Amino acid sequence: MFELTYIHHDCFLLRTPGLGIVFDYWFDPTAPKAVIPPFIAELPDEIPLYVLVSHFHKDHFNKNIFHWAASHPNIRFVISRDVARKVRYMMNPNSTYAGVKINPDCVTVLSKLDIFSDDLLTIHAFGSTDIGNSYAVTLRDSGLKVFHAGDLNCWTWRDESTPEEIQAAEQAFTAELRPIADAFPEFDLAMFPVDSRIGTGFNEGARIFTRSIDVKRFFPMHFTLADNEASRQQRRLDAIDFKDFAPDRGEFIGLTDPYDKYSDEDPSLEKGDDDCQRVYSQSWFLSAGDANAEREMSLPLLTAKLIDIATSHANEIGIGNPFMPNDHCGWVLSRLAIEMTDYPLVDSTFRIDTWVETWNRHYSERDFCITDASGSPCGYARSIWMVLDTQTHSNAGLDTLPFREEYLSDRKCPIPRQGKHLLMKLPEEIQHDDRRVVAADSDPATYTFRYSDLDAYRHVNTVRYISLIMNQFQLSKHDESRVRRIELSFLDEGAYGMCVEILRADIGASDKSGDASDSTLLLLRDSTDHHPIVYARVDFEPRSKPIASL
Repeated sequence: MFELTYIHHDCFLLRTPGLGIVFDYWFDPTAPKAVIPPFIAELPDEIPLYVLVSHFHKDHFNKNIFHWAASHPNIRFVISRDVARKVRYMMNPNSTYAGVKINPDCVTVLSKLDIFSDDLLTIHAFGSTDIGNSYAVTLRDSGLKVFHAGDLNCWTWRDESTPEEIQAAEQAFTAELRPIADAFPEFDLAMFPVDSRIGTGFNEGARIFTRSIDVKRFFPMHFTLADNEASRQQRRLDAIDFKDFAPDRGEFIGLTDPYDKYSDEDPSLEKGDDDCQRVYSQSWFLSAGDANAEREMSLPLLTAKLIDIATSHANEIGIGNPFMPNDHCGWVLSRLAIEMTDYPLVDSTFRIDTWVETWNRHYSERDFCITDASGSPCGYARSIWMVLDTQTHSNAGLDTLPFREEYLSDRKCPIPRQGKHLLMKLPEEIQHDDRRVVAADSDPATYTFRYSDLDAYRHVNTVRYISLIMNQFQLSKHDESRVRRIELSFLDEGAYGMCVEILRADIGASDKSGDASDSTLLLLRDSTDHHPIVYARVDFEPRSKPIASL
């Protein structure tokens, strides 16, 4: 049995019944000035405590850790050689330093490829692509194998590096990774940097790592460095977007707020009311008036039903809009991905199940399963929600809502999370030094939002965006193909009277008949200042039998 608690940035606490391990403590945001943070103060003082430090950078190391020995006598510090050089005056009993000193007997200094071992665990020190160590820890009793990367990553910085610099960074990473993979073909837990400050290809290191080593549970880290809260939130969202890392290669778990926890204990509850609170279901009848021109459930209707059932479930468990502390706050959709293998047909019933997958201070991730009349799943959806303060137009946070941990469901959603959106510009706007910019069609459509486009918050309704996006394709396109997957990112609010340009770029390979590409990127932006409002990607697949016109 184990429990992993995320503290901040690169710091985690691993607990088992017999010991505790702290990795790369910087500070605790819940008590930033505390010399002994709450998660250390709450540990039983008699348990063996190991404190690992990968290197001396300030976002990985804080000298306050050495104060912990006063309250936890059974403590061992495992530090890198560069850290030892920085604190040698603290380990010298004869130094004139007047502050806290460290008993050298409880400090182990490891260089690359050194090993520490005792009755409870073994620690292998491996290299880094920055400075110091990365660590592989094996627990003797359980055999649990744990990896903490420190600053080991594929730091390519593609958007600002030369091809030679990128190649050198990739080669340095694979060289450091090789001895780790040789010694440890698999890890039960791996904590690894996923830092979107790197820009294009920021997840390349995670992708290579998880394809070189079998990782059962992958935890992102190193995603808190940003200049403002909006950037920090985007870093968190980027860090939990795992679809490009290693599909079908293990469980990928995003702990993004201080004291978020993961445990291997079975969190199941008794069936009954609690089970209904975790997975909520509703059924509807699809009439002709609700169907599309192909006699199937339309995407605007599906989106409306997803929002309806999410609202009903939130109200059922006491976290809906009526329970907001202020009447100017309410749930809004931030991201949405829908993937369909089939669509319910007109004059049939369909059911939607919904459940909350993750919850933290900033946003909640909610999943959906769409079931057809036969009871078979025909599609899934993933969504990310935040609470908007309509007066400040900022994220109000989820701290005040009475969400209970038992409302989280362990039901899996088999479709990938939304991919990172691409930058789009008109051909004449693209500069010679623009990188990774998609050239949109030269003649964008325009649309002005009117009264019927607005919702209760007086910004443009999500369903209206879906309708507007679907209207960018000809009837013949819908008759010959259907939407397999659609992704949306809501970047800003659309408002009454705003005129938007609809930039469009068809991507992907055309089929043999010469028909349009199977994927389309769209960007809705304010036509006045070109501020992005909504980004969308629509993936089509050919119908097995094209719809005959009526």
